[in-house]
Amino acid sequence: MFGAQRIWSGISGKWAVLFALLAGLLVPVANAQTWSWQTETVDQAGKFSSLTADAEGNLHLSYSDRDGKIRYGFRAKSTGKWFTMVLDDGDGFSDITLDQQGNPHVCFVFRVVKYASFDGKAWHVQPIATDAARISFSCAVGIGPDGTPHVSWYRDQNADSSYYTHLKYAVLENDIWVIRTVDFDTQTGKWHSMIVDARGVPHLSYDAFVKGDLKYAFWDGKRWVIKTVDFRGRTSRAHNIGMGNALLLDSKGQARISYHDGESLKLARQQGDTWTVETVDNVVALGSWVGWRTSLVLDRRGFAHISYEDAGTLKHAYWDGAKWRIQVIAPRGSEPYRYSSMTIDKDDTIYISYRDSQDGSLQLAIGRWKEQPQTAATEKKEKD
Repeated sequence: MFGAQRIWSGISGKWAVLFALLAGLLVPVANAQTWSWQTETVDQAGKFSSLTADAEGNLHLSYSDRDGKIRYGFRAKSTGKWFTMVLDDGDGFSDITLDQQGNPHVCFVFRVVKYASFDGKAWHVQPIATDAARISFSCAVGIGPDGTPHVSWYRDQNADSSYYTHLKYAVLENDIWVIRTVDFDTQTGKWHSMIVDARGVPHLSYDAFVKGDLKYAFWDGKRWVIKTVDFRGRTSRAHNIGMGNALLLDSKGQARISYHDGESLKLARQQGDTWTVETVDNVVALGSWVGWRTSLVLDRRGFAHISYEDAGTLKHAYWDGAKWRIQVIAPRGSEPYRYSSMTIDKDDTIYISYRDSQDGSLQLAIGRWKEQPQTAATEKKEKD
C-alpha cells in the first residue's frame, strides 16, 4: 500500500514533464493585477489539509479523510490528475513539506505525533512523542538541506492528564529524536508554524495565548532565541494575538508572519531587530480554534498572498505593490470550516486546498495572475 508504484503509475519519470511558463506575467505598472480562479475536486471528503508545490509545479497534499485516515495526494502539473493513498490513522491537522530531492515529508497528530517520509520508493511512518501524554491540535514539519527532519507540535497535557500547554520541538540526530520545549511561557504554541532555512536552522512563529503575544524563535545552536513580534495593546484593543499564524522567510532571510488577532487579519514583517505590523482585513470568527488559520506565500516579485477564513468564507488577500486587495474564493455554508492551505509554484500560479462549504468535499482552487485595467468598476468588483 505504501509503495510508489500506485502513485506514479502512468507518469513518465520521477515527476511529470514541466509545463511551459505562463505567458504574459509581466505587465505595465499602469495596469492592476488580479487573479482569476477555477476549482477542481481532489476527494469526496477531506479536511485539515496541507499543500505544497515542488520545483516542477507538481502538487503534494496531506489531509484527513472521512474515515479517520491521513492521506497523501499527488497532482502532476502535466496532467492535472490526482493520485491519493492512505498513510496511517489520523483525524487532525497535518503538515507537509519537501526535501531537496522533491520527496514529501508529513507530520500529523493522532493522540501521538507521527512523522511520515517518502524515500523515493516507499513511505516510512514513525511516532515521535510516545510518553502517553495526549497530543492534539497541530504540528509542523521542516527538512534541513542535509535531509534532517524537524517536527514541532503543541503538547496539551502530560501523561497524568495534568496540563502542559507548551510548544515542543524535535530533531532527528543519529536516528534518535531529540525533543525540547521551545518556550515555557504560559500556554505557548497552540497555533504555530515552522520553517527550516538553507543552513538547517529552524525558525518558529507561535502564540502565547494567555498573555496575548505573537512570538518568533530560532535555534542558535545552543538555545532558542525568542522575540516578541506583536502583543496585546500594541496596535489595537484586540485580545488574542497570533492565532492561526503562518511563517515564511523572504529572499533576504527576514521573517514574515500572517496571523489573526480576534478582530483582524494582520501581517508582521521583520526588519532586522524590529517588526512592522499592518492590518490586512477585518474578520469575524465562528468561535472554534480551527477557524483561525492562515497560509502565507510570496510571488516572484516578493508580494505577499494570504489565504484565510472570515466567518466561514475563504478569502485570498494579496498585495499589488500599492495596496491590499481581497478576493472571495469560497462562500460560507453548512460546513462551517474551510481548513485551507495555500502554495505557489515558480510560474506564480496559486493553489488553495479547502473543504467545500456545502458537501464537505476537498477542493482545489487554482489562481492565475492576469492583467486587468484599473477602473472604478474593477475596484468595486474586487471588494464585493
